[in-house]
Amino acid sequence: MKLNKHVNAAQTIEQAGVVSIIRMDDLEAVSDIAGALYRGGVRCFEIPMTAANAAEIIEVLLKRLPADAVIGAGTVLTADDAEKIIAAGARFIVSPHFEAEVAAVCKARGVALIPGAFSPQEIYHAWKAGADIVKVFSIRPLGPGYLSDISGPYPDIKLMPTGGITLENAASFIKAGACAITIGRDIIGNGPWDGAALEAITHRAHTLVATIQKLKAADGLAADIGKP
Repeated sequence: MKLNKHVNAAQTIEQAGVVSIIRMDDLEAVSDIAGALYRGGVRCFEIPMTAANAAEIIEVLLKRLPADAVIGAGTVLTADDAEKIIAAGARFIVSPHFEAEVAAVCKARGVALIPGAFSPQEIYHAWKAGADIVKVFSIRPLGPGYLSDISGPYPDIKLMPTGGITLENAASFIKAGACAITIGRDIIGNGPWDGAALEAITHRAHTLVATIQKLKAADGLAADIGKP
């Protein structure tokens, strides 16, 4: 099953299993890092709006990355911000919590909605309110066991843990029921992002994606990333 740029971004995220957060405002560095991640098999990218130039970054990445890359925006808190970043090309919107006005914009624009939630009640209410995926934020203090507990009573809710995901523990969250994981600095590193650093990013990405895809293949959800 190939990644399909025409399907809902949430489906692509679930197929790919990995969303890389690139939290910085250096346009060229973000572009280089995204390229290195893509070469390693990452296809889904989140650009947080904590970067003042997030819209410009998304526009540039859409031009520089191949067409099967799926780019979204994070830390979207208002309807105005959602409208702005969707106009720039964002195909999914991530927030640290559920905001009804952001959800309304996503629904109107046909863009995947991924709000943050933590407690069972928050997670359930976000899903019932139209979330395509619920970001379990922050998973750091409780780990994969909490995700497994949530998946028990809510098996149909798509969960994407965020916060404290590393190369070492990522697979445990997929095994616990996550449809995808988000990862940031642990896969990107701390720079400077010279040629050797970018090659290392590609290597780490390849290892992570291969691990996640192997797990998804067992469930029939893997995508043939990088295959002709």
